[in-house]
Amino acid sequence: MSGVDSPRARALKSLADEPYDLLVVGGGITGAGIARDAVLRGLKVALVEKLDFAAGTSSKSTKLIHGGLRYLEQGEIKLVFESVNERNRLMRLARHLVRPLPFLVANYRGDRRWLVTLDVGLWLYEALCFFGGYKNHRTYRAARTLELEPTLRREGLVGGIVYYDAMTDDARITLENVLDAQASGAVVANHVRAGTLVTSGDHIAGVTVTDTLSGASFDVRAKVVVNATGPWSDEVRALAGEKPLLKPTKGIHIVVDERRLPARHALVMTHPKDKRVMFTIPWGLGRTAIGTTDTFFDGRPDTVEPTASDVSYLLDAANHFYPGSKLTPDDVISTWSGLRPLLKPADEGAGASQVSREHLIVERPGFLTIAGGKLTTYRTMSAEVVDRVVKQLGHKTPSTTGDRPLPGARGFEDSDEAFTRFTAQLGRADAEAFTSMYGARAKAVLERCAAPEASQRLDPELPWLLGQVDEAVDAELAQTLDDVLSRRLSLVLRAKDQGLGIAPVVAQRMAQRLGWSEARTAQELEAYRAVVASSRAWQRG
Repeated sequence: MSGVDSPRARALKSLADEPYDLLVVGGGITGAGIARDAVLRGLKVALVEKLDFAAGTSSKSTKLIHGGLRYLEQGEIKLVFESVNERNRLMRLARHLVRPLPFLVANYRGDRRWLVTLDVGLWLYEALCFFGGYKNHRTYRAARTLELEPTLRREGLVGGIVYYDAMTDDARITLENVLDAQASGAVVANHVRAGTLVTSGDHIAGVTVTDTLSGASFDVRAKVVVNATGPWSDEVRALAGEKPLLKPTKGIHIVVDERRLPARHALVMTHPKDKRVMFTIPWGLGRTAIGTTDTFFDGRPDTVEPTASDVSYLLDAANHFYPGSKLTPDDVISTWSGLRPLLKPADEGAGASQVSREHLIVERPGFLTIAGGKLTTYRTMSAEVVDRVVKQLGHKTPSTTGDRPLPGARGFEDSDEAFTRFTAQLGRADAEAFTSMYGARAKAVLERCAAPEASQRLDPELPWLLGQVDEAVDAELAQTLDDVLSRRLSLVLRAKDQGLGIAPVVAQRMAQRLGWSEARTAQELEAYRAVVASSRAWQRG
């Protein structure tokens, strides 16, 4: 896998040697969606990402594909309409990764929203997708609500409403867009940092990039460059002498053992102190996630970390709604921290949660920036950007992503014979985890893991196997230890030791496949320990 003839080496050579119609800078969900949409329209496409695909905001979301019920209250009907319909579309096109999730809104005496008001709002929410969601909502009295969620706060409970949105693995849905773009002819490379813009007169003609793994720098030439770097968008715009667009907000999530907080539904909570909306989410594989915070962030995007007050804020909300859990900081297994690349509000006094989640495309000949937006609507945002690109290039080819399943969804069936075999082999929970991760590829991955040297468990509480490391390197573009443990297998979030115990074994496995030296292997371990330390920054007070 290493050397001058490796897939990565060939990709880098192509980037240096060949001109492109489109160069996408930024390998998050939007950049990945743009590259996929564009190559499927017949453009010659390159995609570069300075870290790993989805390493920024796109692996730091609340892991939800949703219409945004609270945006309805804020009057953003167009955004909700687009979101609920895209949610339904993604449940078809990425059915292994985007799965229905029941949400519970518990109503208490003194809440500013009455149960009947929520009921009417949800009928409108469901009508905006022509009642085509997984199921319509149902309203319950207090006693039945407690049967549905037994550990919920009882005092003052009036009743509850259960409605449906969806959850996803945000890093994996990004990766599948990248893999489909690559399979369709795009040249993609992670750990390639964009530097200065290449100009020809007043026209931007490409970008000078650096392979951060080797240090080599070269120019990538393209007719059009798209800046899809999320929270880093203003940094890239500055290279072109353009004004900033963003007012980022920071979101923190925490993970606890589900035995400490055994949520059955995704609970829509309003924080007892400031009434902000947040969620408790049954995340599967024995874990519950709680989030998110929403505070303005003025630092550099590379430096976002959780604070002790962030963690305390989330624990306070969870303990208010689940008083029997009595969660303490010692219960926090892991955290994740991300930035929402939101547009500057017209009202400078607007609170962080009031900033619109709408997106904006800014263009000039040869250079476009996409800023803002939501994970749920990434596909339509991507198509809109490529519409602008093909217009600049003089093409008229329409988008085809509205009907094209992502790779793992092609031929995937929850109830097929293969899933029955997986259940017998692994148990139902582990089988669901594998099929949710890989979809139609699950059978091939499990066959890879059947070899004795590949069947070692990576964590006693999780189903992941050593052979999946080989899959990540061979088929999923992983280049670093962090790529594997943070985004391909998410041990950094789910394992109680955040993957530190198995990290040396995984590093050695990767070293064999990628030809790492002992020094490089040691560097990878040190870098991964730094990632874990950053997620634990809140413990430093």
